[in-house]
Amino acid sequence: LLEETPWVLATKSEAQQKQNLALLFDAVQMSKELKSSLEKLKNMQKENGAFVWFNGGPEDRYMTQYIITGIGHLQRLYKEEKSNAELNGIVKKAFLYLDRKIKEDYDALVRLKADLKKQQPSYLQVQYLYLRSFFTDQKVSGIAQKAHDYYRRQAQLHWTAQNKYMQGMTALALHRSADL
Repeated sequence: LLEETPWVLATKSEAQQKQNLALLFDAVQMSKELKSSLEKLKNMQKENGAFVWFNGGPEDRYMTQYIITGIGHLQRLYKEEKSNAELNGIVKKAFLYLDRKIKEDYDALVRLKADLKKQQPSYLQVQYLYLRSFFTDQKVSGIAQKAHDYYRRQAQLHWTAQNKYMQGMTALALHRSADL
């Protein structure tokens, strides 16, 4: 009976209003933090699309792949972030750099006359294939397509020879691209 009185009902309503207001402020705060984080990310990205470990540092392929993989994970969790134009611009720019790097890897093998049938992908190449599996809508640049296809085939052939972590990344990458 006491719960049905107007002042108890008003208290419940007021508490709900405060909770809704707190959620709104959280959303505003999160939006500000997202913009701030995107700005920091853009500042850490070099003109060629690579990322650095710290401001003023040299470009780093591992860090670039690590950051783009993280973005892929987040976009998989929060699907609405795929429509974020700023974030998509960062990703596209990084892929230009990463595609050049995978092509350089392949070109080095050809230049050194390595036995291409025996080559196993390194950690960086497996990580590249794994991060690419998050972005199936991002086309591999034309100059890197041959290298990408080569490392994907090599991953299919040699994935069991890798350590467990790389086996897992390879299996996920191949599964997502329907190659397993």
